[in-house]
Amino acid sequence: MPFLHEPEVSLEEVRLRSLSISSLELDVAIRVKNKNPLGVTVQEVSFKVLCRDCATVRQIATGNTGRVTIKANDSTLITVPVRSDNAILLAALAALAAQGIVQVTIKGTAVVDAILFHWSVPFEKTLPVTMDQIVRAAAMEGKK
Repeated sequence: MPFLHEPEVSLEEVRLRSLSISSLELDVAIRVKNKNPLGVTVQEVSFKVLCRDCATVRQIATGNTGRVTIKANDSTLITVPVRSDNAILLAALAALAAQGIVQVTIKGTAVVDAILFHWSVPFEKTLPVTMDQIVRAAAMEGKK
């Protein structure tokens, strides 16, 4: 049997879907690349959405892709909608209003199986969220 490679997991995009005074909705797009000559099963990709304003890091949401099968030598983009409804979000929004930008970090682990092999692949990426992005998302929400 040929040598099997650990799958590659990367955060492709975080898109702000909607924003209100009480909730934030994001689409988190995660790519899993399988470089193996046989298919693999992603058991789950669980992740946390963390928001940093000044020196404070707050968890504002969590997500999970669920089970996905990826063909041999292929990749798939998994988009997971996440929603935050809590007081922590209000603190992050206040920091955004004061500073004009906050850092959002997506941190998680993909659990992948292929026959007798099992991998836990960590990933992490930090992206800025600006006031301009918030204004555009709020405008889109107003058009619904």
